[in-house]
Amino acid sequence: MTEIPLIHMDPRPIRSIWYPGEDAGGYSTEAQWDGSTSKIVAYGENGQCAPVPFFAVYDLAGNIKARVPAQMVTVVYADPAGEA
Repeated sequence: MTEIPLIHMDPRPIRSIWYPGEDAGGYSTEAQWDGSTSKIVAYGENGQCAPVPFFAVYDLAGNIKARVPAQMVTVVYADPAGEA
């Protein structure tokens, strides 16, 4: 059985995140979905600053434009190089 790493310890690059609910939506590094996102990074809990794991969404200038709690988020990882 393969262990599933914590979100902030998974080395795979994140292509997009999507979340359901009343404010359903998401962010993607693919231009066809969201042309203003440069990268998405997963972070673990960080005391009072971040009591739950979250995803930071960066704009093209490298600034965080959104912090999305990891609960109820669907993550799409980028394909490894050389695989289709």
